[in-house]
Amino acid sequence: MSLGQQLALTAASCCLFVSLSLVVLATTSSQHLLQSQQAEHGNALAQQIASRLGSAMETGDLLSMGASLQRFVATSPAEQVAIFDVEGKALGQAGKQVSAQLQEYRAPVRIASDVAGEVLISLSTDSAQAARWRFLLSLLGLAILLSVAVYGLTLHLGQRLGNHLLQLGRRINLEENADAASPENEIQALALSIDGLPMDLLRARSSSGPRDEDYDSSAILYLHLTSLMGYVDTLDEESLHRYTDRLHQVVYAAAGFYRGRIQVMRQFGLAVYFSGESSAGSAPFRAASCAWLVQAVSRELEKQMSLTFGIAMAVAHSELGAGDETDIYPGLYIQHTLDELQAVCASKPPQVMLSAGVCEDVDVTGRLEQRPSELGDYAILESFEGPYQDLLERQLQLILRRLTAPA
Repeated sequence: MSLGQQLALTAASCCLFVSLSLVVLATTSSQHLLQSQQAEHGNALAQQIASRLGSAMETGDLLSMGASLQRFVATSPAEQVAIFDVEGKALGQAGKQVSAQLQEYRAPVRIASDVAGEVLISLSTDSAQAARWRFLLSLLGLAILLSVAVYGLTLHLGQRLGNHLLQLGRRINLEENADAASPENEIQALALSIDGLPMDLLRARSSSGPRDEDYDSSAILYLHLTSLMGYVDTLDEESLHRYTDRLHQVVYAAAGFYRGRIQVMRQFGLAVYFSGESSAGSAPFRAASCAWLVQAVSRELEKQMSLTFGIAMAVAHSELGAGDETDIYPGLYIQHTLDELQAVCASKPPQVMLSAGVCEDVDVTGRLEQRPSELGDYAILESFEGPYQDLLERQLQLILRRLTAPA
């Protein structure tokens, strides 16, 4: 069942259970109260007729007793009344049984301080039972109506909550599978959407950690901004700033998935450093994946802009990392690698170029396809294997959705 139906049935069942419990309690209490009132009333009537018959019984006037019994039946709710002597012999009786259920009440007939007999009256309980049943049925009807109202209200609120969860699921799926069959339960649909996320690769970027990784082998993605070289002299300062800001957003978003650090290395050159261990793969493989993302995002954004994103990219392997302001040795060591990458990108290759050291990496060999090029030992990145290509496509959609969202 859907979330709204589950919540509605649960709430209605709890409401009905509580209501029926209160109905049982109210019925039991009303029954005890009614019986107590009937007993008091019946005993009072028996005492009343017994006090009337005391003097007539003392004189043995049976006619007077019979007349008193007839008047009592006519003026009181008692259906039958009878008088007996101390031996249990009937001395008089009036009335007849009409109701199906009768309740009997007794009272002694006294002459002075002695008990001379006993009065027995019979009262009908039909009207009291009918009133009790009407009370019980009205409470049951009220409990059912209340449960139905709770069901309807909870169903409405549950459906609103379920629709909100479905919207969240579609946002997670980027609405690319909006027409696909999904479970009727909104929580299960949201769970399936969350299970389809590459959570390890979609987490927010964390701090770079200790600089010991600068002495581990790393991969460098060099980006030569060929289009920017032509726009420097043709665009005004504001337009040029917007263009470079968009370039920065593209590279920053792509590098964020693979823990890449961006640095400006030349006037029209960027370097993205990848080092350390990651669940996304080795440093060379992450650099190649980042390069593919930058290229794919640039092509998609060019369809919506009048400017172009011409970027030549190459990936190389280095024995050290980028270094920082506290240790310049790693940065000095990799300058020859940066010079080599700049020379390769100066020829403006249309594809992502991979150095020989990158091509020897185990993850690169097993996860992507490459082919030789005319640029020495460098190879051309062709495509990725199925699951890695699917992951890159999903990351591409996430970046495009963020970059094209209205401000």
